[in-house]
Amino acid sequence: MNNNSQFRIRILGENNIRLLSRILIIVNRKNLKINYINMEKYEIIQNKCNRYILDLECKKTEIIQLKKLTEKLIGIIDVSFLEKEKK
Repeated sequence: MNNNSQFRIRILGENNIRLLSRILIIVNRKNLKINYINMEKYEIIQNKCNRYILDLECKKTEIIQLKKLTEKLIGIIDVSFLEKEKK
């Protein structure tokens, strides 16, 4: 029985090209399934940032651990996640 859920995690980070690589390394080490990934430029009060959106299939405890690990990375401004509705 598969008790994984769909989650969307949003990560706001500084305009650093290697930040996405570090995030993906953490996801890969946790063996989480990525269903969707997107990166877009974002601007907050004249500060240019990147917003990363990942749709993952995992357990809630795993997404909480991923959030905590990602928040510790240098250059991360904010990390949030939500559980996607089941269709």
